[in-house]
Amino acid sequence: MRIDGVALAGVAGFCAGPWLRAAIVRHAVPGPGARRSTCPRCAAPLGGSAVSGRTRCCRVPVGPPAASVEIVAALGCGVVAAARAGPAAVLGCWVVVCGIVLVAVDAAAHRLPAPLTAVTTAGAGAALLLIDGRDPTTAVRAVAAAAVAAGVLLLLRAVTRGGIGGGDCALAPGLGVAAGRDGWAGLALAGVATTVLGAVHAASAALVVGRARGVEVPFGPAMVGGALAVIVGGGPPG
Repeated sequence: MRIDGVALAGVAGFCAGPWLRAAIVRHAVPGPGARRSTCPRCAAPLGGSAVSGRTRCCRVPVGPPAASVEIVAALGCGVVAAARAGPAAVLGCWVVVCGIVLVAVDAAAHRLPAPLTAVTTAGAGAALLLIDGRDPTTAVRAVAAAAVAAGVLLLLRAVTRGGIGGGDCALAPGLGVAAGRDGWAGLALAGVATTVLGAVHAASAALVVGRARGVEVPFGPAMVGGALAVIVGGGPPG
């Protein structure tokens, strides 16, 4: 992609940062359906504080460190735009911005809230229809990849008796659309990359705590990382 396209993607990612931060602040709370809506010190409503990263009432920091989300989003979108072009770049940038929130929330609370996974999948589907609607072969393949990804995760959830979370299964279709758009090999590679990243994460966590049993690690970061690895490095430029 041309330099101006990379710069535009980076700027767009940076500008999306405050809203991504707000989503992280509100959803990175343990417990099904839980949301943070008040100041952790005085319980005043957060309002726009979730976007700014500091509560207006007590000036207490909330969410990730200042500018960190914006910088990561800008770099991520820039890397995707440098590696891919056209529809692939659009889908890749969507995975980046959604993935930042999903990874942060899953790492903090060990859950992938339904609103976040639904937005990820809906956005990927909408992007597919808008940019690949005139290419039925690509669109059908991407939809089929989404179905296969969801089916595999549901099967793993059944085999592991809940070892794979429901949020992971809900996230699979959105990532499947992006990873499988270019072909079935991309979806397979994303699965391999996800497995490797998940295993490395689990082994690292076990080393840190000094035991392997009873150590729970979120699977969402590995899923997002595996999909992005394929989007950036596993497909044609367009």
